[in-house]
Amino acid sequence: MKQHFLLLLVLAFLSCEKKRSINISSENLKKEFHVKIDTFKISPKGDLREVALFRNNFYTIFESQRKNTSQSFIKMMAFNQKGKFIEDVFVPSEIQDMPHYQINIENDSLYVKESQFEENNFVLGEYVADLLKVKKKNFRIYQDSIYNIYKDCNGEFGGTIYFETRKSSKVYETYSSCPTVVNKIGETYFITNAEDFGNILEISNPSELDPSKLDFERRQGSKFSNGYKILLETNYETRIFTSFVSNNKLLTIYCDKKSTYIGEIVNGKLKPLYDFGFRFYANFQQQIQNKQILSCYLIKSKSYAIMIIKENEIKFHVIK
Repeated sequence: MKQHFLLLLVLAFLSCEKKRSINISSENLKKEFHVKIDTFKISPKGDLREVALFRNNFYTIFESQRKNTSQSFIKMMAFNQKGKFIEDVFVPSEIQDMPHYQINIENDSLYVKESQFEENNFVLGEYVADLLKVKKKNFRIYQDSIYNIYKDCNGEFGGTIYFETRKSSKVYETYSSCPTVVNKIGETYFITNAEDFGNILEISNPSELDPSKLDFERRQGSKFSNGYKILLETNYETRIFTSFVSNNKLLTIYCDKKSTYIGEIVNGKLKPLYDFGFRFYANFQQQIQNKQILSCYLIKSKSYAIMIIKENEIKFHVIK
């Protein structure tokens, strides 16, 4: 009887210690995140649509509604990392008429690319702040010593993720609804599809995907679905915005009806590690080594912000 009683005491003690250990671990992770918020007083007119860090300055695109028409007016401007205005960039009529576009940085050049169907490209002038039309170009979303990784996104028609080997130029592909960002831990790649009903894919060996060739003329997603594991799938209650690596762990920024969080994936579900304390929506814009740039909309204040993630440090530059 005594032995049974002692055994129960030991089990109860171990259970309490385990819970205590989990709570302490979660608290330590929360303390690891450093969030700073400041204000950029640049008085833009319109909604923040695109932002990229280029030559140590932020280049942004704002959209405002035109009078007596359903079309928007696109304005591009640059300011430094302290929020001081640098210059306006002349935006040609071809970009004004684009329904979907994005800023890409590659080989020390800034491009504005039409992001669906026609896919025209414009490059920022070297010495003059205007955008010049150039030949069609496809941009990597990730690169390491082994692969160049490309995406192709066709809205409701789905998307494709391509892995091109840098040595042999062999290409492998699989379905990915609309690839947003690629992260790598060890030799494993993680593809985040940040959208309504989004997901995160794990690809351990890209050479086990289906052989392919780079084809950006398709109008639908890949027909292949081999070589990956689905780590996370979200529903209408949860929306993911990006994933990033901190302390060798894959973390995800997401929101629900109450707030926006940083979380980790545990058994196919998001476990919150940090609560920002306010709701915001975010769009991934740019990945620079261990840094990410996102555009944000802060719901309560109805304002836009530039969000910078660098491992466990997060900054918001609220635009007013």
